[in-house]
Amino acid sequence: VLLMKRFLFVKIDLKQSLNKFIEEETIKDYDKEADMSLEVIKSGEIDINQLVDIWAKAYKETTLEYAKPEEISWDEDFANVYHDLIHSPASETLLNLEHNYFVSISELISERDVELKKLRERQGAEMDTVMQELGKSLTDQDVNSLAAQHFESQQVN
Repeated sequence: VLLMKRFLFVKIDLKQSLNKFIEEETIKDYDKEADMSLEVIKSGEIDINQLVDIWAKAYKETTLEYAKPEEISWDEDFANVYHDLIHSPASETLLNLEHNYFVSISELISERDVELKKLRERQGAEMDTVMQELGKSLTDQDVNSLAAQHFESQQVN
């Protein structure tokens, strides 16, 4: 039992020592590689601009690979489309078309309002005539029927 405990302690100690050794030697190896790379650059054996381009490309690819893609919000998308529309040559044409549409719709609304006014005046005159004849030659049912006709004709227009 005592031998097993010693073996366990030796095993733990050995594992810790090996991990420390591996870590230290790895750092030394990285430092040696870095020093050699710096010497190559200092001696001019490699083009610095080419090296910068390689590093920039690697950084960009790694960033694109692991970075979350940026999502454009609805507001940003709308702002971009609006900006493109306003600064495009088609904007003046669109404004002219919109103005022409506004003028046409305004004329149609005015004509509709005039026609509705005429219809109401005519229906009012008819109703006055019918009300004067109420009890003489026309009944309440006739007045209600005329009112229903007037209502239907106003709804259609």
